[in-house]
Amino acid sequence: MQAVKGMVLVDGATYRIVRTARSHYDVVRSSDDKTVGAFTSAPRVEILRTTIGEGLLREIARTAIQGAKTSWGGRLEL
Repeated sequence: MQAVKGMVLVDGATYRIVRTARSHYDVVRSSDDKTVGAFTSAPRVEILRTTIGEGLLREIARTAIQGAKTSWGGRLEL
């Protein structure tokens, strides 16, 4: 199951948040349509893989959660 949940702008770049499974998301950079990482949002945010800096991917995940681009209902502990 893949569903685009929305777009986020972080550090001057736009990223697409794609739900791949329950609470699992891929992050796709819009400029080159490349998957740059993945994270899970339950029970807490965890970085699964990344080809960019882990800090940047955490910021993308945080922005997606705060912008309601994920189905998340826990406590944000980044």
